[in-house]
Amino acid sequence: MKFSRRTALAALALPAVAKAQAWPARPLRVVVPFAPGGATDLIARLVAENLARPLGQQVAVENRAGAFGILGADAVAKAAPDGYTLLAGSPGPMAVNPFVYRNLPYSPERDLVGVSMVAMIPYVMVVPASLGVSTVQELLALARSRPGSINFATSGMASRLTVEMFRALAGGVEMEMVQYRGGAPARTDLLAGRIQLVIEQAPSFLEDFREGRLRPLAVGGARRFALLPDVPTLQEAGIAGYEAAAWLGYAAPAGTPIEIRRRLADEIDRLLQLPEVRDRLAAWGAEPVGGPPEEMDRLLTAERARWSDVVRRAGIERE
Repeated sequence: MKFSRRTALAALALPAVAKAQAWPARPLRVVVPFAPGGATDLIARLVAENLARPLGQQVAVENRAGAFGILGADAVAKAAPDGYTLLAGSPGPMAVNPFVYRNLPYSPERDLVGVSMVAMIPYVMVVPASLGVSTVQELLALARSRPGSINFATSGMASRLTVEMFRALAGGVEMEMVQYRGGAPARTDLLAGRIQLVIEQAPSFLEDFREGRLRPLAVGGARRFALLPDVPTLQEAGIAGYEAAAWLGYAAPAGTPIEIRRRLADEIDRLLQLPEVRDRLAAWGAEPVGGPPEEMDRLLTAERARWSDVVRRAGIERE
């Protein structure tokens, strides 16, 4: 009996299709590469809680913090590509780390694939109200009139690169970097006026904005943030080409069947339409996204190109 090439390929694909149709047959594990309590952890747990019922299996969240997300991402990259281990990924471990760490034990591009972009969290440029500036251009004028007098805070590579992008696109401006172990001590010094600038995730500062202690000059996304509708984007404020946002997306080990990835993405799309889920995300300052695995893979490609360019412009040497 003769078989056509198409028939042969279809026969080879049958085991993979059957395997995907039988999935999931046991509980899933979602690895959060950061400590409990942060935005990535909260959103990952919200998604996991709402995935359990439609999948018919428990979805457990495991925090594996350390080394700017490297430990958790590496654990997922080396896991079996069977749809039972997922990464709650963010820009650092999935897009930034390859360009700033020399001996990364995994390659996000080679070892991880997208499942679904879950939510975006806008960055916001923040200064103390006591600094006396109300716009991005006023901040630039002040920084240029007193070179080196503006200190900006970083609590990790992502928060540094958001400022480095601003400096590069603004045509170069002399500022001093101050490194912190976390966002909380940086906020304390910002409130005290010991540092003058951060570009960080917006939800961390909403109460300070309402109380007038800190001032939002601009947001980093391509469009305005719903919770700060009167605050312009950095592009509107004159920084052409600036676009950066924190995000959370589910990813899987490379080789995970596309049928499984699409099933997960479909379920995530459905849960992102639930009013209770949307309300929780809105309270955290996060915007639901969703979409298929192919769309997340395209976004990851764009993010890696963006941050690679920022690292190059800033002259950051790999550690």
